[in-house]
Amino acid sequence: MSKSRFLLLLFVVITTILLYMLPRYVVNNAAQEIDNGTSETSQNPQTTEHEHSFQIPDSVSAKILGFYESFDNAENQEKRIIFADSLAKAYKTVGKLDSSAKYTEIRAIQNPSLDNLIIAGDGYYEAFNFSVDGAKRNFLAEKAQHYYKRVLEENSSLLDVKSKLAMTFIAGSNPMEGITLLREVLDEDPKNELAIYNLGMLAITSGQLERAVERFETLTELDPENPEALFYLGYCQFELGRLEESKIYFQKVLELEIEGDFANASEDYLKRINK
Repeated sequence: MSKSRFLLLLFVVITTILLYMLPRYVVNNAAQEIDNGTSETSQNPQTTEHEHSFQIPDSVSAKILGFYESFDNAENQEKRIIFADSLAKAYKTVGKLDSSAKYTEIRAIQNPSLDNLIIAGDGYYEAFNFSVDGAKRNFLAEKAQHYYKRVLEENSSLLDVKSKLAMTFIAGSNPMEGITLLREVLDEDPKNELAIYNLGMLAITSGQLERAVERFETLTELDPENPEALFYLGYCQFELGRLEESKIYFQKVLELEIEGDFANASEDYLKRINK
């Protein structure tokens, strides 16, 4: 697997953010801020990359049209929420995450319970993670921030929400605000797995592989069967030239007997190591 193919794999498998797509100088400065609290961060320029296009199958398109009609003709709020939820799920099945997020938002507007606010925030957060259009990413990040802030106003102890909120800032024009939030999360809970994972990914994208190893080793201490942590430990060791150590982690991924990109990439790396 070439390095470019690995970066493509990251786009597919990272469920929290696409940090590797950030301008290098923003990532470097942000990572240094986490570790030593110094240096200035530059403005994040908009990317010229285009959004991925999705072809919606006719069967799903017909289903979505039916949900639209039911939503528009719903007799009361409860039914509108039901069909908004159906539309969100239908769009998500075909990868239209921004459209899916729109209908999770409608659900939250109709019934702004804490759970629905979290769902709306998560919808926009996921869409933000997989968007490569600069302007759209900023819009989706701001939407996620809006709902996550409302959630934290009601319950500031939801540290995973705070970690996700942090990443929308780090990937945007205000990384320092995100770094401050991540520090707060780790101050409150040094074992918060999402915050540790995010810091590990940030370390990889800024080239601080030794630091990333520390982060993912901490994750494996908390969860020895965490496939993401094991895979990225293998990747970091591979990039550092420690092939035997790298081999151990890739083999551990395969021993989990999981399917998908982490397993496939681990097999690919093992073939390269064993040549």
